[in-house]
Amino acid sequence: MKITSLTQKRLKEVLSFDPETGVFVWKNTWHHIHEGKRAGNVSKKTGYRSIMVDGIDCLAQRLAWLWVHGQWPRLIRFQNGNRDDCRISNLCEGFYLKTKYDHRTKEGKALYQKEYRSGRRDKFSDEERQRKFGISRKQYGDMLLAQNGKCAICAQPETATRNGVVKALAVDHCHSGGHIRGLLCVACNTGIGKFKDDRDRLLAAIKYLDKHSGAERVTAKLEIVRNG
Repeated sequence: MKITSLTQKRLKEVLSFDPETGVFVWKNTWHHIHEGKRAGNVSKKTGYRSIMVDGIDCLAQRLAWLWVHGQWPRLIRFQNGNRDDCRISNLCEGFYLKTKYDHRTKEGKALYQKEYRSGRRDKFSDEERQRKFGISRKQYGDMLLAQNGKCAICAQPETATRNGVVKALAVDHCHSGGHIRGLLCVACNTGIGKFKDDRDRLLAAIKYLDKHSGAERVTAKLEIVRNG
């Protein structure tokens, strides 16, 4: 039997389902399983619960949809992100968000992804910092608190935005040693990046700015007047 050939009627013959709790239990018609036992096992790798029905492994969320609606879903997402929470109110057919976008078009998919990432910006940022720098959300928060929420160089809060939202301070690390140095605003982070973390270049830039500062130009003019 293919998964798509399993009917709502057959499913209800072997399993009971509570839409409020999202739990499947075996019925006594399923002779080799104890009646009332919760059905399925959760994969440690994926977090999904699967249930063997008529020799076929089925994902519990898809069975829940079939049990309630009488038809197989295209794709099921979990509103709260818990892949073993099969309450019918937690399941959404098609995509994670119930949106107005047409997912059949390239534009619709792009707009959906933009909204999806925007609504979960903190989660994605935490995951990216963990992946790139090995620091947790708490560690980032402790660093931010130690810097009073401001850039470690200019001592100013971030002003750069993305999609109308102020960005979080960037994690700055040593490109040669790999260790974390601090949190920087986009301007300062970009600046030292352009100077390739070269201390001599940065000192030369300071001397250059001092040489051509307004105060020095005024002093030079006074000297000309005095000597003139």
